[in-house]
Amino acid sequence: MIDWQTLQFDQTWPFLLLLPVAAVLIALWSFRQTQVFPDLSLAIGTRRAGGIADRWLPVAGLVLLFTLVLVLTGPSVVRVEQREHDARDFVVLVDTSRSMRHDTTASRSDYELSFRRRAGAFSDAVDDPEKLPYIARFELARESLFRFLADRRPGDRVALVYFNDDSHPVSALTNNIRFVIEQLATMDDYVNWGTDIAGALDGSLSLLERYPGDNRRTLIILTDAETRYTKDLEQQLARIANADLSFYLLWITADADDLSTEDAGNFIDLAESVGTVLTIKNPDPENMQAAFFDISRREGYV
Repeated sequence: MIDWQTLQFDQTWPFLLLLPVAAVLIALWSFRQTQVFPDLSLAIGTRRAGGIADRWLPVAGLVLLFTLVLVLTGPSVVRVEQREHDARDFVVLVDTSRSMRHDTTASRSDYELSFRRRAGAFSDAVDDPEKLPYIARFELARESLFRFLADRRPGDRVALVYFNDDSHPVSALTNNIRFVIEQLATMDDYVNWGTDIAGALDGSLSLLERYPGDNRRTLIILTDAETRYTKDLEQQLARIANADLSFYLLWITADADDLSTEDAGNFIDLAESVGTVLTIKNPDPENMQAAFFDISRREGYV
């Protein structure tokens, strides 16, 4: 961030008064210099105090005139801030495996959600989400993403990918953020099956390669990390380490005690070596949103 102080003028027309006054003074200097002004060579040859005393009346008049013009312009000191901002490309991967249907401790009656839930607690759809007392993990992800996407700047592009056993790109890189937000309503259709993080990372990195540009690039993955640690996963994280991008893992913990499987722990450790891991304990709308706010801060948005 670069900031400095500068003058701001409410009116600029008073400066135009200086032009005719300057013309009059030049005329007086030319035609009446012996009567109104001392001879310039004489002023140079005399002592400084004497020269100023001889000219005090026109000098005082000029100072008064300039002060009057300055007052009429209404000057004020303002602080100007300039933030350096490069447009970003965000690729957001959301885990929509069956485990993301698990309830959190956030009570549905305590929050007003932007999207109506359609996926049931298991495989069936739900007609009345109010009958489900707690908010599921995937719902928290959706609500937080809604606010994160709404805060993007002009020039930013976003791609949205859901993944379970397969990768499901629901939006390629686009600056039509409203379209991406509309795709959040379809998340219920994908919350099923297992978790293939390696495949999702592979598809997302390939997507970035297909959409070249000058924007700074950021890859965000939101998951509960209930996945098998494999060589494929290690290879994809190595690709991220060698790529020119920022990487963030938002990890929804398996429970309040921050316990996880050994495979998930290995995945988290490796992710920390190539990017930033934000742990979301006791997930609710507030701390989920705080995690996305942290990403915005790290990317220079706040």
